[in-house]
Amino acid sequence: MKKKIIYSLIAFSLIAAIVFAYMQMSGNTTDKHKAKESLEAFLQQTYPDMDYEIKRSAGYGWTDGTYRFHVVKKDPIGVETTYPFYVSALEPYEVYSDTIHESNIDKEASEKLNAEAERYILTLLKEKVPQVDSVVTDVGVYNKVAEEWTPQLKTPKPILITLEIEKGDLTKEQMLQQSREIQNQLNSESIDYYLAEVGYSSVVNGEETYDYYVSFTPEQELTIRDVD
Repeated sequence: MKKKIIYSLIAFSLIAAIVFAYMQMSGNTTDKHKAKESLEAFLQQTYPDMDYEIKRSAGYGWTDGTYRFHVVKKDPIGVETTYPFYVSALEPYEVYSDTIHESNIDKEASEKLNAEAERYILTLLKEKVPQVDSVVTDVGVYNKVAEEWTPQLKTPKPILITLEIEKGDLTKEQMLQQSREIQNQLNSESIDYYLAEVGYSSVVNGEETYDYYVSFTPEQELTIRDVD
C-alpha cells in the first residue's frame, strides 16, 4: 500500500513537472489570448483599412517573456506578406515593434532627416534648458517624402525623442521644471512626437550614471511623481 502511495506521489510530481515545463516553454493560455487581443487592437488602430489575418499559432519566448505572432497582410491583388510581431506576455501586453512600419522605412532618407531633427531640437531646447547634452530621434519615412526635416513634417508615425541632461546639483523639483519647459518648447513648435524621454545623468569616478528619468506625452500634465 505504501509503495502505491509513493509511486502515485512520484507520478504526480512528474506530471506536475512536465506541466510546469510546458507552461514555461509555451506560455499561459490566458496571457496568450490577451496578448493577441492587444495586437488586434494595435493593428485596428494603426492600420484600420488593412486586410490581415493573425495566425492562430503563437510562439512563446520564455527567455524574454514575449509571444511571437505572425500577421499575414493581404494586398488588393491577393499577394500575402507575413510579418512577425512580438507582444509582451505580461500586462499591459505591449506590442514591442511595428514590423510593417519598419519594413517600409527608407533608411537613407530617414537617417538624413533624423540628423536634421536632432540638430534642430537640440538647438531649440538649449535656449531654455542649456543643460541638455544630446537629443536622439527615431524619424522614419517611406521613400523621400521631404527634402529636409522641419517641425511641421508629418511622418507615418509620431516620433520618439530621447534626451540626456547633465544633472549636476539639480533637485527633483528643478528637474520637473526643466521637463515642463522641454515639453512646452516641443509643443510650441508643434513637433509631431508621441513620447519624450529625459534621462538625468551624472559622472562619478569617470563613469556616467542615470540618477533620474522623466517621460511624457505632448498632452501630459507633469507632476513631481513623474520624476523617477
